[in-house]
Amino acid sequence: MPLRWLPFLLFAAFIGFVVYLANSGQGGTYWSFLDDIPYGDKLGHFWLMGTLSLLLNLALRARTVRIGPVTVLLGSLIVAVVVTAEEFTQIFLPGRTFDLIDLGADYLGIFLAGRLAAWLYRKH
Repeated sequence: MPLRWLPFLLFAAFIGFVVYLANSGQGGTYWSFLDDIPYGDKLGHFWLMGTLSLLLNLALRARTVRIGPVTVLLGSLIVAVVVTAEEFTQIFLPGRTFDLIDLGADYLGIFLAGRLAAWLYRKH
């Protein structure tokens, strides 16, 4: 496995741990400080999913795929699909709440970080 995958894999493991803590009701212990920051939860979604998107797109060397007439970054697409599924599973989990605005913050982070990854890769 090329070394370029290591940052993504480590960060994905961290995100998996964050989701586990949230799903098991232990998340507030670690990130309750976000409640003190205006829009802290939304900023967290933006930065976490944006970072995941950036790292995956860099690992994939900004590979793109066509979906009909639209070309999208493969890494951004993968992260968006996984994040969408994870957010919708919250409907069925006690103690979790589906939030469309969280999903919007995720998508914005994924999109902007994907654009940054494409720019960085082209510059390289």
